[in-house]
Amino acid sequence: MLSRNKVSRNCSRTRITDASVAPFVDPAADLPDCISLDPLTEDSLLANLLSRFKSDHIYTYIGNILLSINPYKPLAQYTEQAIADYKLRTVAISQLPPHVYALADHAWRSLRDFYSDQVIVITGESGSGKTEASKLILQYLGFATGKSKELETVRQQLLLCNPVLEAFGNAKSLHNDNSSRFGKYIELEFDYKGEPVGGLITHYLLEKSRVTVQHPGERNFHIFFQLLAGADVQLLKSLKLQRNTENYLYLRNNHSNPSVWHQSDKDEFFNTKKALESVGFSAEDIVNIFRIVAAVLKLGNLIFTPVSNIDGTEGCSINNDYELEEVATLLMIPAEELRSALLYRTYSVSCSAMDAHGMAVGGGGGANCFSRDSTLPRDSTTSRTFLGNNHQSHSQPQQLLLQQRTSLLSTSASMVGRDMYQMMDGCHGSDVGFQAALASRAYQDAKDDFVMTDLSAAEATTGRDTLCKALYYRLFTWIINSINERIKVKQHGKRRILGVLDIYGFENLPVNGFEQLIINYCNEKLQHYVTEIVVKEEQEIYMQEGLEWSPILFPDNLAVCDLIEKHNLGLLAIMDEECQRSTNGSDDAFLSRVGQVFQDNIQIEVAWGLLSKNADSTAMNAFRLKHYAGWVTYNVAGFLQKNSDLLVRGLSQSMYQCAHPIVKELFPEGNPRRTTLRRPATSGTQFKMAIIALMRSLRSKNPHFVRCIKPNAFKQPHHFDVQTIQQQIRHLGLLETAQVKKNGFAFRQPYAWFLQRYKMLSTVTWPHWGGVAIEGAARLLRDLPISATEYAFGRRMLFIKNDSTLMQLEDFRRIRLNDLATLIQKTFRGWATRWLFFKRRQAQIKIAAAWRRYKARREYLELRQRRRMIEAVLVIERSYIQWKRRRYLNRLAIRLPSTSPTCREWPNVALFLRDTNQILKKLYHVWRCHRYRIGFDQIGRNRMREKVTASLLFRNRKESYARSVAHPFQGDYVRLRQNSQWRKLVNETSDQYIVFADIVSKITRSSGRLVPVLFVVSTSSMMILDQRTLNIKYRVPAADIVRISLSPFLDDIAVFHVKSFDNTSSSVANLQTGCLHFQQSSESSVLSPSFGNKWKGDLVLQTCHVIELVTKMFLVVQNAAGKAPEVNVHTDFEVSVGHQAVEFSFHCTGPTEVQPGHVRIVRRGYRLEVTL
Repeated sequence: MLSRNKVSRNCSRTRITDASVAPFVDPAADLPDCISLDPLTEDSLLANLLSRFKSDHIYTYIGNILLSINPYKPLAQYTEQAIADYKLRTVAISQLPPHVYALADHAWRSLRDFYSDQVIVITGESGSGKTEASKLILQYLGFATGKSKELETVRQQLLLCNPVLEAFGNAKSLHNDNSSRFGKYIELEFDYKGEPVGGLITHYLLEKSRVTVQHPGERNFHIFFQLLAGADVQLLKSLKLQRNTENYLYLRNNHSNPSVWHQSDKDEFFNTKKALESVGFSAEDIVNIFRIVAAVLKLGNLIFTPVSNIDGTEGCSINNDYELEEVATLLMIPAEELRSALLYRTYSVSCSAMDAHGMAVGGGGGANCFSRDSTLPRDSTTSRTFLGNNHQSHSQPQQLLLQQRTSLLSTSASMVGRDMYQMMDGCHGSDVGFQAALASRAYQDAKDDFVMTDLSAAEATTGRDTLCKALYYRLFTWIINSINERIKVKQHGKRRILGVLDIYGFENLPVNGFEQLIINYCNEKLQHYVTEIVVKEEQEIYMQEGLEWSPILFPDNLAVCDLIEKHNLGLLAIMDEECQRSTNGSDDAFLSRVGQVFQDNIQIEVAWGLLSKNADSTAMNAFRLKHYAGWVTYNVAGFLQKNSDLLVRGLSQSMYQCAHPIVKELFPEGNPRRTTLRRPATSGTQFKMAIIALMRSLRSKNPHFVRCIKPNAFKQPHHFDVQTIQQQIRHLGLLETAQVKKNGFAFRQPYAWFLQRYKMLSTVTWPHWGGVAIEGAARLLRDLPISATEYAFGRRMLFIKNDSTLMQLEDFRRIRLNDLATLIQKTFRGWATRWLFFKRRQAQIKIAAAWRRYKARREYLELRQRRRMIEAVLVIERSYIQWKRRRYLNRLAIRLPSTSPTCREWPNVALFLRDTNQILKKLYHVWRCHRYRIGFDQIGRNRMREKVTASLLFRNRKESYARSVAHPFQGDYVRLRQNSQWRKLVNETSDQYIVFADIVSKITRSSGRLVPVLFVVSTSSMMILDQRTLNIKYRVPAADIVRISLSPFLDDIAVFHVKSFDNTSSSVANLQTGCLHFQQSSESSVLSPSFGNKWKGDLVLQTCHVIELVTKMFLVVQNAAGKAPEVNVHTDFEVSVGHQAVEFSFHCTGPTEVQPGHVRIVRRGYRLEVTL
């Protein structure tokens, strides 16, 4: 049992599965190259990968091989800056952090510098990140190469073909949400400068069975979901589609989160459509592609219902005709013709080539009298057969077809008997037997006849699925061919190729079929190729060259490759043999044949032979195959059908009759003019030939390897499953590879090639070396600052230990080539300069005298002309300046700005008139201010004076000032001037003009309470009156007010400090500052007698018009006393209460914005605290 232990390093969330990793985990081990491990064991290799994985270092080197662990999360190391860092590198690739960009850069530099074909082979299990690695490689090659405008289109097409291929060729599998369900080999072609000029895409065996059937938990190809999720309503309506995937039989196996996938598919649809447009597909082509995709979905919804014919045979009918009508509309084919192709099978009969004895002219197997799309029914009682003449098209109207069927049924007993069908089935593809049967039925004179039979519901369903798979597969092939036409090289000249191989990974599913066998066979070939190149051939070369070498054992999977592909005795050959059997070929027969051929082979186990080996490891009707990555069980159900994968000729012909421009190209065999009936190669054979051609292409190029590893089987980030990675290390032979790379050499070259490339680095070997190549190489290396331990001499080759040494040699060569180029340029320029000097010297002697005369005369004329021009310029300049001034003044007179003093607009002028413009601007502003002032009457002037005074007193000093700016000062808020009692009172006093009148709150001196009173300010005094009787309670002359105090806060409290005098003296000469008094004068008769001669002290008031009140009081006192009173704005000040001094203190504890009156006044002895 596996146990899960959390191992933390620097708060990492990486989980390590399997406690057995604990003894050898070294947190400090984080080496970018595994060959630096000492000792180099499986445990140390695994520990190094774990340490780097915890730090999100997913790339690790094994020499020049790159290991890539799928992080299952996005990483921030694929930016344009990262591409620039690796493109502009000046050190060896091993001295930079491992990265897929580094490998791509190394392959591109090798192609450019050594001018040899390169290939990047990406291998690994399904879900290990191969597709992403190939995309990153193409991304680097697209951005790192030059940016010339001519090649930008080619570069964009090469980059944007990936989204198209992923949409149509990738799907969600159990191991990968974006699994490639086809093999992809991209060949990028570069010119001599290393610039991409074109490319070619080769695909291998699309998993077309996924169109109709998917494993539980998997999805169909992305394009189906993208189209339904991302297409707009108008496009869906034109395609006869609905957005819900549950409406389509082929899409109902989706068990993932629909909302998450829907948004992702919607976004990817726009990317796919944009990529199709960028690659070069027209809008019409894109719509036609979507029509075929929609037709596949709609075909999958056809329901075939069994029908019993009148003669007792079995047929079928389509239950949902509306789906058929929509499919016919999408494919542009008559619905009845499509119905006939789906429900009936036509067998053509051509007996004109028979002789009198019923034999085919020209031999037994050369010409068939009866060519069929598939086997005839084995029982005449379960299916109806019709004979007819093919001179009339089988796509005739349904009514005529029914009449023909009825007439033929009436004579079917005499025309086609049961013995004829038995002879058909018994001949097993033999022309002789069937031709004899036809001859016995007197068909010698028939020409181009046909036999038509009904299909059962199961047969019609199978034919429909085969048509859907063929439609999608051929559409995929057409798209790739179209892309190849657009990205193919259009220039002539020598080119080099850089290939990128991204092929489906090794798979071991709960149920494995024909597709998994083909996929794993491909991975077996790739594993054999990598092992042979990296381990086997490397060691063989060391031993052939006479180097000291201890052989390293490695697993070889050649036996498994031969078991699958061996001619006549391999699995594929046995499968083809069974497919060629007309009636007896079956999956069970294939399994039996496999058991007989491989009964002694330990690499394979068949179901009936497992009792002595491992009875529980393989289900019945299956066989087990020991791959390099372990045992895999294959269920043989459907093997032969998927291998043959024949599309009946009737369906091909009906597809060829479609008016759809693309569908017609997809089925060329449906052309009735094509007479060849040769059976095409099986899928297995075609794939084997393609893989053989691929291996031949890979061996012709210099390889670079990316070995992809998945950290766990659950697609979870931060999860390092030791057992899973350990198995992959063993299956891929990474430990053996690391041992070979550590003990071996990174680079090898024949002596002649090495000397030819680097001979310029030594004066002895440059420019020509006349001796033996090995001696020249040795002499060259002795002249270079390279240690002797960094290279070794073989019999035919020179071996270089590290990539850094090779990089050093390349740097020396580049510097030397620059020096040589400089030398050549210098020599040529010296010779050319001397030759030109002597030629020009003679010409100079002849020209010099004439030239001097000409020059002197020319200078004289130029000076005279220059003087005339200067004079003219001065005249023009003066005139121009005068004209500019006049125009400026005229325009200014017309375009004077507003006469408002607040207007800041003023016309711009030329630079030389800037000073004049500023003076005029100031004069104009002074003038309009004067105009503005004289426009006021006396009341307006007084109000303006009050507002200006308030600004001078309280701006930036009192917080409540800003509130008063927008409100005009009204003065009389209680309409006291209209009061008759007041008019009677003012006749007895001198207070005739009211400056301010309002109900205010007087703060008592003893308790701090607020008492509402009528407060009046006249031009000579301030008074407190009774609100009801208007009797004067207090009257203070304006000249007696010496100071006004306020707080800086938002409160409405003001303190008026008045002069005070001695209470025992009636003399006004003994005034003292700080007391409110009752004045004995002639006015005493109108004052309230209850107060007598009692001093009250300073007056403390609260009013919502505090700014207006203080401002008006300030102006009244200034006019009455001849000097302005002091206005004190402070948080603490003293107030006189009788003969006592009380300190006022203001505190703001709440928010700054306080409503007027919301204050708390508390008296504490001689301190009055006001809290806001």
